[in-house]
Amino acid sequence: MRRERAEPMGQPKDVSIDVIKEFAAKQVEPARWRGLMAFGPRALGYGGPQDELELLLVARGVGPKVKHASGRFNDVPFSLVMVDEGLFKSDVRSGLLGELLADKLLLPYLPLFGRDYLLEREVELKERITRELLLDLASNFRDFALEIYLDPRFFLYETISRIGRIMPTSAYMFANVLGRPSDRRSHEPRIMRGFEEALERLAKAGWVRREDGFVRLTPAALRATRMRFLSTLALSVEKLFRGLRKYVTRALTGLMRPYVLEREVFARRFGIRAQLNPLWTMPRPEDFFFLKTKLGLRPALKEVALEEVARAIGPVGSRDDVLISQVEGSLNLVCLVTVRGELGSVRLVVKKFRSWDNLKWLSLRLWVLGAKKFIISGRERLRREYTMCRLLGEEGFRVPEIYHVDLRNNALVEEFIEGVVLSELIRAFLFGEIGADGVLRPVEEAGRVLARAHGVGVAIGDCKPENFIVEPDGRLALVDLEQASRGGDVAWDVAEFLYYTGHYVPSVASAEAFKLLAEAFINGYLSGGGSPGLVEKAPSVKFARVFSIFTPPQVMEAIYEVCEGAVA
Repeated sequence: MRRERAEPMGQPKDVSIDVIKEFAAKQVEPARWRGLMAFGPRALGYGGPQDELELLLVARGVGPKVKHASGRFNDVPFSLVMVDEGLFKSDVRSGLLGELLADKLLLPYLPLFGRDYLLEREVELKERITRELLLDLASNFRDFALEIYLDPRFFLYETISRIGRIMPTSAYMFANVLGRPSDRRSHEPRIMRGFEEALERLAKAGWVRREDGFVRLTPAALRATRMRFLSTLALSVEKLFRGLRKYVTRALTGLMRPYVLEREVFARRFGIRAQLNPLWTMPRPEDFFFLKTKLGLRPALKEVALEEVARAIGPVGSRDDVLISQVEGSLNLVCLVTVRGELGSVRLVVKKFRSWDNLKWLSLRLWVLGAKKFIISGRERLRREYTMCRLLGEEGFRVPEIYHVDLRNNALVEEFIEGVVLSELIRAFLFGEIGADGVLRPVEEAGRVLARAHGVGVAIGDCKPENFIVEPDGRLALVDLEQASRGGDVAWDVAEFLYYTGHYVPSVASAEAFKLLAEAFINGYLSGGGSPGLVEKAPSVKFARVFSIFTPPQVMEAIYEVCEGAVA
């Protein structure tokens, strides 16, 4: 359903529309007008009577393409920018002048003539900018694009941030209408009406979908990144001024006057705080960019406050001590964090995913060449850990809960699962430190868990015994899912578990104890619904070549015997 168009905001309180139109008519005959709007401090009520009333007139046949007129009329100081309709449309549709004219439509304005024309240009501009931002998101966060939840205000404040970086003086006009909470309550809804209309159009075009008030990207937006051109929001300063020289050199002083006035008004309104970067007075785009976690929607472009996460999980009290210890550091930086307070403590795992794209990891890639493709991108491994923990958790598997994701630093905060690592039990059994009763049941359960994962279409990818945790109640948990994926090589999972289990066997020891472990795992896998064909593939040359480097010969033979016997 189409949204109803907003009613005009009215007219400047101390100047009549007739006086304004009379001044404009002295410059361009009304028969050529397409749209006339008042904008800026005096029009919107945050300026003073000494400030010029700023006007923008779009008309047919303006020559040269942009003109400026100023002066007093009926004792009112005016500043009028006149622009040819064709040039104005080009700035709206392609940012020909870096939105130097069109940016007036990003803020509240008073439509004095041609309201529908101006509103259509406003929505057209906001639709283009929103589409460009969606393309940027799909390109910069491709691995996470379909997981992102965006508050619609993201598009407003990301636009402000980008325009402010390209042309810093433009930031003052945004800060004057959005810099204070009271300003935002008054002006933000008016600005967002155009963005909401733009998002509705993009939803109809299949670029986005709406979910509980949030904006979600669609696969169509991802596909569009392959054909994207340079974002006009990122126009270079050189291109901007090339356009200015061509069209508006003589009117440049008049065009820049609104930005100068906004800065003067900002200094009056904010006093000593006016020395700050005006962008700092407004919400940041990252305040409106979320991923879903166990704690609900969390901002995904911000570093996490660990005490905040801990208090959301359990009662720790107001006074917190944070203890951090690094538990891994070769492939990822993994830290165990304990937050202690007056009422208790909470333990968290913080992972920072490094990319393995240097020569250090060449040996790993060569080792598994032809048998397994390891994902080396830190961002992609973060995405897999995040999505697979959520997916398998929804399917009833015991996996870590995700509490926070930080896409800027490729990091996440997740649940610390208490228990014993399965590989420790296996090693203790093979060295005679514990009996079979303490290890065969969890190993068999590992087979059943793996079969269930394969049953829902997920390959674990890194299926070593080190990635199974036996909790105090006997339940088996899966951790470190950064190589997991839908539709991956499930035969690798079976082979990797068996060969990694076997590499704990001393080189001169008998393989009899290992055979008990292998039989328990295969029995669990098959009884859990796993495919006999995958068990049959485990001892194949494809996998045996990879693992023979560290697996004793007697274990290799035992794997072949157990797998052959299980499917005979």
